[in-house]
Amino acid sequence: MTRPAAHNNSSSHSRRGGSTIRVGFVPLIDAAPLIAAERLGFFAAEGLHVGLERQIGWANVRDKLAYGHLDASHALLGLPLESALSADCAPPHVHGEEVIAVMSLSEGGNAITLSRELAEAGVNSAATLSKWVHDSHNDRTPVFGHVFPSSMHHYLLREWLDGAGVHPDLDSQLRIIPPPQMVGHLAEGNLDGFCVGEPWNTLAEREGVGRIVALTSDIVPAHPEKVLATNRRWAAHHSAALTSLIRAALRACAWCNDPANVGELAEVLSRPQYIGVDADVLRRSLCLDRTFGVCNARAPSHRPADWKMRSFAVADTFPSRTHMAWLLEQMIRWGHAASDTDVMATADRCTESSAYRAAAGSLGIACPGDEYPPMALRGGRLFEVKGDVGRAMAMSIRES
Repeated sequence: MTRPAAHNNSSSHSRRGGSTIRVGFVPLIDAAPLIAAERLGFFAAEGLHVGLERQIGWANVRDKLAYGHLDASHALLGLPLESALSADCAPPHVHGEEVIAVMSLSEGGNAITLSRELAEAGVNSAATLSKWVHDSHNDRTPVFGHVFPSSMHHYLLREWLDGAGVHPDLDSQLRIIPPPQMVGHLAEGNLDGFCVGEPWNTLAEREGVGRIVALTSDIVPAHPEKVLATNRRWAAHHSAALTSLIRAALRACAWCNDPANVGELAEVLSRPQYIGVDADVLRRSLCLDRTFGVCNARAPSHRPADWKMRSFAVADTFPSRTHMAWLLEQMIRWGHAASDTDVMATADRCTESSAYRAAAGSLGIACPGDEYPPMALRGGRLFEVKGDVGRAMAMSIRES
């Protein structure tokens, strides 16, 4: 890998010779920008001493960010939401510092995988799963895994099930499983399926214990996924270092999004200290395209020409409060957050863009004019959030 020259900005010296910035990640492909930033020397070029620390799951990330054992981390979009909602229910010494999102790291990249038993029973879609669940001869309730209560995986899985007439809470059981443990639980028969980020779906297929039946980018196109998160206190006291950290991550996102780098990225991610999965599995996942899952290879895909399973594109890295609002709306819909929650105020608390805007500006990257850019939904619709006099917020879904 080619190491870049240091960025000529005074903030790049904010941690030179100083203490290590502890940055966490969970072993998933969407941690690639942070891993690449370390391996390519982007952090070092900013004068940052960064130590990447692998975490077993999202609960570890949540707690370590809240109590300052990590300075920043690859994190679920919903982690700041959980932090804000918890802060409203407990004193600071119980929940720690509030966690905030300061950058989006990726879009898409998750899949839904069903067990070999279900696949052999002819279940290969949400529709066939619904038929199986409601068959009068079926005497058990299927069990599905997802990675965390406030994760996109959780609510995308619910959307997929509900859209086919399978009630997530009445017709199935949902369980929280750390990503690296998903394949093992599926193999042991503890799960009938799961929704998780890659490469764990691809690994389940390779090991013959499951079959990928849906990509989450088909449920909500280009959906937000992972963010770079920190806690509010650390961000306030290390604003220059945070700007440098984001600038390094932006450069790494651009590198990860270049198809020419897939082979090298897969090899790096395969190393034991990162994901520790065979490079061929990672390369296969990184190369999934719009033809994936199309029954007739000669027929055109129903997906648009610009469809992607995942994206690290720099243009999509702004920390959008619309994303937070959409996810919080899903939490309210399913009774996981109070119906009177002020969605806009909560989204404001969970997202901070000032360091991102500074980093992006120094690299010539354009930013949205406001904190609530529209969010694309399936079928060409847009989810929009706007302030309104006399109301906390006004939301709409309209045709683009």
